[in-house]
Amino acid sequence: MRGLIVLIFFSANQMFGSVQSLPALPIGVAASAVQVDASGNIYVAGWIPPRTPKSTADGTDAFVAKLSPDGSQIIWSTTLGGSSADSAAALALGSDGSVYVTGDTQSADFPATSGSMQPTIGNSSGQGFAAKLDPRGVVVYATYIGGLASAQVEGIAVDSSGDAYLTGFTTGVGFPTTPGAVSGDASSNTGFIVELNPPGTVARVAVRGLGGNQIAVDAAGNIYAAGALESSRVPVTPGAFQTGSAGATCASSLFGGSTPCAYQHISKIDSTGTQLIFATYVAGQWGAVPEGIAVDADGNVIVAGGTFGADYPVTSGAYQSLYLPSPFSPILGPFTIEPPASAGYVTKLNASGTAVLWSTYFGGSHADRINAMAMDASGNIVIGGSVVSSDLPGLWATPVASRPPQGGSGFVTRFSPDGSAISATQLTASAVTGVAVRSDGTVVALAAGLETVSFPANGRVYAIADPADNARVVNVAPGQLLTLYGTNLAPTSPAMPSNGFPTSFNGVTVTFNGVPAPILYTSGVQINLQVPYEIAGQTQVTMQVSSQLAATPVSESYILGVVAMQPSVFLSASNFTLPIFGEVACNGTIYGGPQALALNQDGSVNSCTNPALPGSAVTFFVNGLGATSPALVTGAVNPAPPVAITPAVLSATGFALQISTVAAPGAVSGLAETSVQLYSKGFSSPLLSIPLVVSGVQTREQSTVIWVTLGN
Repeated sequence: MRGLIVLIFFSANQMFGSVQSLPALPIGVAASAVQVDASGNIYVAGWIPPRTPKSTADGTDAFVAKLSPDGSQIIWSTTLGGSSADSAAALALGSDGSVYVTGDTQSADFPATSGSMQPTIGNSSGQGFAAKLDPRGVVVYATYIGGLASAQVEGIAVDSSGDAYLTGFTTGVGFPTTPGAVSGDASSNTGFIVELNPPGTVARVAVRGLGGNQIAVDAAGNIYAAGALESSRVPVTPGAFQTGSAGATCASSLFGGSTPCAYQHISKIDSTGTQLIFATYVAGQWGAVPEGIAVDADGNVIVAGGTFGADYPVTSGAYQSLYLPSPFSPILGPFTIEPPASAGYVTKLNASGTAVLWSTYFGGSHADRINAMAMDASGNIVIGGSVVSSDLPGLWATPVASRPPQGGSGFVTRFSPDGSAISATQLTASAVTGVAVRSDGTVVALAAGLETVSFPANGRVYAIADPADNARVVNVAPGQLLTLYGTNLAPTSPAMPSNGFPTSFNGVTVTFNGVPAPILYTSGVQINLQVPYEIAGQTQVTMQVSSQLAATPVSESYILGVVAMQPSVFLSASNFTLPIFGEVACNGTIYGGPQALALNQDGSVNSCTNPALPGSAVTFFVNGLGATSPALVTGAVNPAPPVAITPAVLSATGFALQISTVAAPGAVSGLAETSVQLYSKGFSSPLLSIPLVVSGVQTREQSTVIWVTLGN
């Protein structure tokens, strides 16, 4: 990213955002990394127009600068550059106030220091560099990275002793490794890890074939590295969470060849660099690229970044278990194929690399991405990135008219340590590329605009969800059923109305632009309700939540967009029985979902042990159809016999035809049933995928699966 340096401040407690300029920073400076120290001073690194002409047309100098806590003053600035292109990619702060920076150079006269590990360039096509600056910004050492190979450095970390840990990518032969170092991927283009001693004279550890994008170190000196690697020959350890990659092609063209997907690989290496403690993939078919890494006090590893498609491993209790864009690969022209739209992810891997503790998507229905991550002292995880989706999670405080247009903008969000809750998402004018957290919880972020924003105080409601599939929503449809999750929302004992669905129950009332909503269920952590049909035709509503009988009364408001329909299929509890969402076991085999909550023709629940017969009818339950004909009444109980309604749910599959869509008898209005007739021919798989469409709009799950009897 070339352009203005941008600093965005996010406060943990302030209720309103603010805008702040940084006049001391020159036009043309581009920042790629940001950190903050214990006093709140800000450190940025990137590239800057050179003071003297370069030998290359796009030549720049790498720079590091220390700014005052409010960003208004440059305390010091140091330039690192030779006669060709130089740029900084990452920086880290030492416990003694030293600053460590790394990046890339094409300059044979880059100012490497005498006595450093590699004082001269080893490959004219470009190498990495690492430098240490003292607290005044004076260079202590600077060294090339790469040996005789081409190299590009992506990440840096530093331990309490002043050792610097680097990771990046190398191409070709001649990258030096230390004796006895663990062996990794042997491909010509792969990752590397280097640990430099405090004077920068020796590589204590140098590994080729692991890492690449992000690196961290724990108190014992163990090294954690994550990279997006194309080769399928990267090592994995026994019992690893994911033992291989799909090896798919992520881009292909009749005229331009093909590009393999890059798969997130995470490894832990002991402090000597000679023992591979664990190594595992964490990716779906279309790969994943880590943009941040952290290690908690228990040795668990948190990574965040961007992925593609609906099969990235997310957990059953994740904040966002569904991939919301279309999962199908778009065809761009007659001969070019690319993967599905990007989505962000945050994943916490256990200390042995054998299991994912929790993992979640973060994104809306279009191409969104996480570009940066940091962890605060309490274990909260801050993410920043780019967004084009107006339904990005957490936009409860953002008016609909201010939500991202298709042109895109940036965002910052904070996850709780267990991944179950987020702060209100804050939007920025352009993509966020770096984040850092101060000791008081304040977040400093980098983007391409110049603005300051603060987080609103967190409310008691931490998630607004569709009960059909537990998807978090920021838009609602008339008549849709909703679930509010939170803390101390109502009296703790679960309660349901005994007669109908009143608009005030157990001390709880919820209104949408003043229209009361029927309350279906309350407890200390959950409220179920129906969105009034009366909001039809509006573009935005304010949901006001009041609870007078909770231990501490609740009165909070949330801004939600209004859409004509938001169809979703109720999912079976079997989706949540295994750690990874959507997986279900049947006769010793793991199958993928999402599994529908469906009834066989005899009224029994469809399951592995109770499949549907070929030729029989299967019934699904659907939410979010919006206004119907005939019109349904808010809070009414659907009559029996059932009433046929439109818009109807259509089945678009080669294995089933629609029978009917009706208002589910005996349920609150808004819950619909749709039945499909299975074809009578035999099936080759016990799992049948059925996409459901409402007036040309697919349900959020794209398709759901049911169990069928094999054969005739």
